[in-house]
Amino acid sequence: MNKWIGSGKVTEEPVIRYNGDKVSFVAFTVMTRRNRKIRQGDPPVDFIDCICIGSNARLAREYLRKGKKVEVCGPLQSGHYTAKDGRKVYTKTVFVEDLSFGETKAEEEARLETEKAAEAAGHPEPAPDGFTVEIPEGIDAEIPFR
Repeated sequence: MNKWIGSGKVTEEPVIRYNGDKVSFVAFTVMTRRNRKIRQGDPPVDFIDCICIGSNARLAREYLRKGKKVEVCGPLQSGHYTAKDGRKVYTKTVFVEDLSFGETKAEEEARLETEKAAEAAGHPEPAPDGFTVEIPEGIDAEIPFR
């Protein structure tokens, strides 16, 4: 059986993509927290790429935004490609069969108000457990579906 179930926050605005047959799909990434660290120093989060088609694509396109909490379920597909520098990059993508919101509209509005107040006070929301990501320049050209 191949089924991945997870929940987390959408890391960026969902993007409409087209494959070679001009069929559209919506792609987004979900940041999920781990229950525990696997090794000392490992970040406590994972970034899972998700792809929606059909009615889930319409739902994702219309209602998902950066920071929105979601729950996704579907088969996990792994793959790889060779980057410009010659190294092999491994990918993992969930093909979303079930998409649900992880918070009510009232909970989302309360969370957004809290985040705005913290930002206005000069206290941005801290990264989970001190985790930060350094994104190198030009990486967008190397990542498929971005």
